[in-house]
Amino acid sequence: MKNFKTLMLLCLTVLLFNCNADDDQAQVNNNPSAFTLTEGVATADGITFNWTASLDPDNQDVVYAIFLNGDLLSDNLSALTYVIDYNLFVGGEDTIVVVASDGFGGVTEQQIVVNLIS
Repeated sequence: MKNFKTLMLLCLTVLLFNCNADDDQAQVNNNPSAFTLTEGVATADGITFNWTASLDPDNQDVVYAIFLNGDLLSDNLSALTYVIDYNLFVGGEDTIVVVASDGFGGVTEQQIVVNLIS
């Protein structure tokens, strides 16, 4: 019985000394870095949009989503380019938004407005 009490006291001591205030602090997730969105060439299929890579300070993989006038066109993109078909544009001013996401809640977005002449 004496050995059992000694063992329990030793285990309790080890547990108490291994706990500290740092264990309760949540990890902060940083947003991916800013990037540049540009309008590329117009082709027979549509207009190409390009963006530079966004880097995540937490070294998490970054994927992209592209929106046209608030409507999601594609997400989970790893490519840095996307062609938008002409018939998706409403004419006049159209807003393209690219969102970089690290998958853990960190996001950064850029937008560009294009003006198509009918």
